[in-house]
Amino acid sequence: MTAALPALAVEGLTVVADAGRAGPLPIVRDVSFTVARGARMGLVGESGSGKTMTAMAAMGLLRRPLRITAGSVRLGETDLRALRGRALNRVRGGRIGMIYQDPMRSLNPLHKVGDQISETIRLHTSLNRREAGARVLELLDDVGIADAAAKARAYPHELSGGMRQRVMIAMALSADPEVLICDEPTTALDVTTQRRIVELLVRISREREVAMVMITHDLGVAAGFCDEIAVMYAGRLVEQAPVRELYAAPRHPYTEALLGAACDLTLPLGRPIPTIAGQPPLPGQLASGCSFHPRCPYAQEVCAQQRPALAESGDGGRVACHFALTREEVRHG
Repeated sequence: MTAALPALAVEGLTVVADAGRAGPLPIVRDVSFTVARGARMGLVGESGSGKTMTAMAAMGLLRRPLRITAGSVRLGETDLRALRGRALNRVRGGRIGMIYQDPMRSLNPLHKVGDQISETIRLHTSLNRREAGARVLELLDDVGIADAAAKARAYPHELSGGMRQRVMIAMALSADPEVLICDEPTTALDVTTQRRIVELLVRISREREVAMVMITHDLGVAAGFCDEIAVMYAGRLVEQAPVRELYAAPRHPYTEALLGAACDLTLPLGRPIPTIAGQPPLPGQLASGCSFHPRCPYAQEVCAQQRPALAESGDGGRVACHFALTREEVRHG
């Protein structure tokens, strides 16, 4: 029996920014991952690591001076890079949707939220205006908005941040997508609302078997949402593993540093908050060899000379580090 195709497959994706005399600057470098139907993967890393750019490239949303120079993006059997114009627009927002981090900027302030969802429905389905209106109420109810009819008549500024994010989720679900990319969907929300939104997304993923990619810098949110985590640094994947394995025993020094830099509120007052030494490199200033070696406490000479390949790590994950397995064996004796 032929294995089922992944809902989303990104292979060797490379994105550059044309910078005139400086030439093309690497933004995303040879990124590959797959997400199965109903699975939830997290893309984590510091700001500027390439998480959102990877998602924008996958959605076909890049604009000059950004461009894809290599790689493929497949939605089931469909090659998204081969689509143009109306064909791409039918897929984007239809079979693959995106939830943005700031719904106040994503929603049109001049139109009622129900009308905005209805427009998306009519663009990607054959429903008429009346049927689309009924579908709007179903969606708002499904994402946990009470008194859906009244909320559908509201303008974005009349809703709370959590309500606006639920509206964005309803809009993204309106055409029954196969894949949802969630770009920092909880950043602007308080902790209680964050939890409710994460629980909502998990429920939707399970009930509808929607594959989801969560872009976040919040390792707590990622732990509660994802089945698998992919860690990005300087535009490249440096580690990918099931969430439990990655949090229990990170194999890449950068992943270890990210987890170590998480703020622990149980620490005594006055104790320094752990940080990662140095700064992430700019696209035009990437170090030779492993990009993380200038900040890595385990770096050796080979790290500055040779870029490590993203290789199988033996526990269902992948890691790009010359000494990952050695450090793992030492850690566990």
